[in-house]
Parts: sequence; structure tokens; C-alpha cells
Amino acid sequence: MTHIFVVDDDPSILRLISEYLRKENFTVSEFPDGLQLVNQVKACNPDFLILDIMMPHINGLTLLTELRTFTEMPIIMVSARGDEMDRIIGLELGCNDFLSKPFNPRELVGRVKSMLRLVRRTIESEPGETTIRLIQAGNLNVNEEFRRVFIQDTGSEEIGGSAQVDMALTSREYDLLLFFSKHVERPFTREQLIQQIWNYDYLGDVRVVDDLVKRIRKKLSEQQSTFQIDTIWGFGYKSMVRQS
Repeated sequence: MTHIFVVDDDPSILRLISEYLRKENFTVSEFPDGLQLVNQVKACNPDFLILDIMMPHINGLTLLTELRTFTEMPIIMVSARGDEMDRIIGLELGCNDFLSKPFNPRELVGRVKSMLRLVRRTIESEPGETTIRLIQAGNLNVNEEFRRVFIQDTGSEEIGGSAQVDMALTSREYDLLLFFSKHVERPFTREQLIQQIWNYDYLGDVRVVDDLVKRIRKKLSEQQSTFQIDTIWGFGYKSMVRQS
């Protein structure tokens, strides 16, 4: 069962969020502050985190920074201040989504469900066969071992059969597509993508990322992939899976 951590110092909001999540059959652990959060995340390895920013003792942004040193679990941050800078900083530090209080708890639950559907899944072949580990996001399948990318026919149930189309990609295109497939719904600035894909060795214009994304988008579109890379205006890019 999916295990969700909820951290908020407001008891009424903490209870409200938890009740709505439990109605959807999620297992929920509640925390009134973040003092023990990092240790609890390491011990329990939850599937999802809803994290308030303004809390006593230690704030959510500080916790987010520490959490992102060892986990890629989806994180939604919430804030009572509604400060645009909080949202930008949260996204830059690695949260997947952001909601300003007051918010409709149904919207929060909807975002949690949507994000969980898009979390990277590992697919293994049938027992007795050679194990093939793929990263799957929508109808996109990435085989890291052989650096190959396939688009699955959305009308087929076969994996690894003739219903897959092998995408032709340059080395940089593959690296960026692989990175996005591992971080679905998580936004990145151009500078962050440069650091990840070029390993700090690139000293040119960060707009090189735009050209790379444009080429990948064209190839994904040609193969009718449900995996796509969206522009976040004024920030950067994020990947997502559209509903087929």
C-alpha cells in the first residue's frame, strides 16, 4: 500500500489532509514538525511526501534540501504565505509541485494520484527469461544497459515485441531523455540540466538545452509518444506523460 508522509504544524490542516488521503486508501504518517522527518524517511522509505514550508524548529525548504541528497520520492510543498519566491525556490531545490494555502484537499489528492501514476516503474521480463530492466514513462521505454529507447504502440500490450519502435538518438539526446524519464513531473532549470548532462564541463550558452529539447520533442512527436517535455515559462523544463 502506498505510504504518504504529511508534515504540517497546523493540527487542523494536518488532520484534514490525512483524512482525505486515507479515504483514498493511502497509508498516512503525520508529523507536526520536521525534527525527525529525515530519519523517518530513511527508516520507512515512504512513497510520497507532503511538506509544509513554514514550521517551527526547521523549515520545509531546509528539509527539502537535505532530503534531495538521498531520495527522489515525489514531494508536494504547501505554504500559507503564497509567496511566489517560495514556489520558485521550492522548485529549484527539487520539489515536484507546490500549493498555496488555502487549497482544496481534493485538488491535493488529485495531484498526489496523478504524480504517483507517473513515478518511474521498473519492468522485468517473464520468469525464466533474461531479465531486462527498463525505465518506463507512458509509452516510452528506456533500456539503460544498451542505451536504447523504444516507443510502445499504445494499442498493444506487448513489451519487447514488434509493437515497439526504436528511436534514433544522438548521445546527448539520449542522456537528456534518460534524465527526464527518471524525473517525471520534476521541473529543472536550464542550468541544472547543463550540470546533469554536461557534468559541469560546458561553458557555452545554456540555450543549447533549448535546441536539444526541440530535437527530442520532434522525435517523440513523430513516434506519437505519450511522454513529453513541457516548458515552464520563466523557469525551465519538466517531463510528463499525457493521457492517451
